[in-house]
Order: sequence, then C-alpha cells, then structure tokens
Amino acid sequence: MTTITKVFVILVCLFALIFTPLAIQFAARSYNWKATSESLRDKLETAYANERSAYAVAASEIEYYQDLLQAERNSLQEARKRISDLEQQLQNVTQERNQYAASRDNWERSATLLTNQLAVESERNDKLAQAREDALARERELRTQNLQLADRVKDLTAEVAILDQQNRQRVQELASFREENQKLRDALKMGQGGQLTGTATPTALAAMPVAAGPVTGEVSDVSGPLATLNIGSASGLRQGMILVVTRGGNYICDLEVTSNIGPNEAVGRIMYEEPGRRIRVGDKVQDATSFETRR
Repeated sequence: MTTITKVFVILVCLFALIFTPLAIQFAARSYNWKATSESLRDKLETAYANERSAYAVAASEIEYYQDLLQAERNSLQEARKRISDLEQQLQNVTQERNQYAASRDNWERSATLLTNQLAVESERNDKLAQAREDALARERELRTQNLQLADRVKDLTAEVAILDQQNRQRVQELASFREENQKLRDALKMGQGGQLTGTATPTALAAMPVAAGPVTGEVSDVSGPLATLNIGSASGLRQGMILVVTRGGNYICDLEVTSNIGPNEAVGRIMYEEPGRRIRVGDKVQDATSFETRR
C-alpha cells in the first residue's frame, strides 16, 4: 500500500466519522430512527473496526515502508561508497594508464634512439672493417718495405762501420798532425832572443769549413755521441765545421757540427776524445783555427 492510499483511507475514515451523524439525523427524519440507529450503530462499529484494522494495516505498512526506506537509504549509502571506491579505482587506473602511456612513449623513443645508434654503429663497423682491411694491406706493404729497409740498413750499417773506421783513422791522423804542428809552431815561434822566426804551417784542418772569425762557446748538454752547444749560426757555425773542446786549457776532443743548427744553439758529433777524458757540460769550445793559432 502506497502513502497516497494510506492518506486516502484516513480521509475516508474521517469523512465517515463526520458524515455519519448527519446521515443518522437525516435517516431519523425519514425512517424509523431506532432501526436506523441500530443499523447505523452496527455499521459504525463495523466502520470503526475497519478503521482500526485500517489503522493497524496502515501502521504496519508505514513501519514496513520505513524499514524499506531505511534499507534503501543504507543501500544508497553503500552504493555511494561503492561509487566513490570505483571513482578512486578509476582515477588510479587512469593514472596508471597515463604512466604506461608515458613509459610506452619513452620506450618508443629509446627504441628509435637504439635503432639510430645501431645504424650508426653498423656503419661505423663497416668503416672499421674497411679500415682494418686497408690497415692489413698497409701492414703487408710496410712489412715488405721493412724487409727492404732491413736489407738497406744492413748495407748502410756495413758502410757506416767502414766510414767509422776511416773516420777513426782520420781522427788519429788529425791528432798526430795537430801534435806535430804544435811542436813545429813551438819551434818556429821563438828564435834567438825570443824573436819570431817563422809562421805556423797550415794544418790538416785547412780542408774543413772554417768560421769567419773566432768562435767560442760552451757545452750545454751531452747525450751519447752528441753534444749541444750554446752557440749557433749567429756565431758563424756551419754544418761540417770542426770545433775543439777544452777544459782548463787542455784538449778534450773534437766536435763536428751537424745539420741541427739554430741561431743560438747547435749540435756537434764527438769525433775523438783523449784517453781518460770525457766531454761534459761546461767545457769550452772554439774553432780549430783559433785553437791552433793560440799563443
């Protein structure tokens, strides 16, 4: 039974209570009021019983529908809670979907990058393979040239050994000529009464390049058979010039100027050293002509 029906039943009952006395009064005027009264009383009792029954039914229906309404309210609250949970889950799923989409984009970018890198590396490997082939070919050529150079080195080594032997012989001859010239110079310089009676004879160094004027300097470094000097082309040094190394006025060795000549530096190759004497930093150098003509 709906609420409208219940209201309608209540209104009917109220109208019955209101119109019943009027009906009794009307009936009393028209019929036998006693019989009518009894009849109406019976009807009224019946109506009252029906009304009470209707009230009871209405109260039962009201209680039922109140329980049903409460149950619906509870269901609605649970449904709202469920909707809230579902909305939260939907939000989480949406967030995860966005994260997965971002991860997918990142993976796609990474895959594209790796593909490009793979292409570059592949091209690089091809170039390296080609370079390796070229290097192997070049290595074979260099091995062939190395063998040829080794043979050439052997020939040159033999020639150098011969030239060194000849050089040592010439250095020894040069030392002998220098000693002989010194003795002749000492004998010719002084005559009777200490007068100069002759001039020194040319030495064997006359065939070597000589400086335009006196050349003097010092040894700044010694490395094996080479010595570095603190004088160069600005002092008149030229390739092939012979310099004499002295220490405290004593002869140490001869130096032949090499092609490594700078304005203020030059390199000389040690030609001959006195037994027991070694050239060292700080030794004096001068051109051979100045050394031979010193007083």
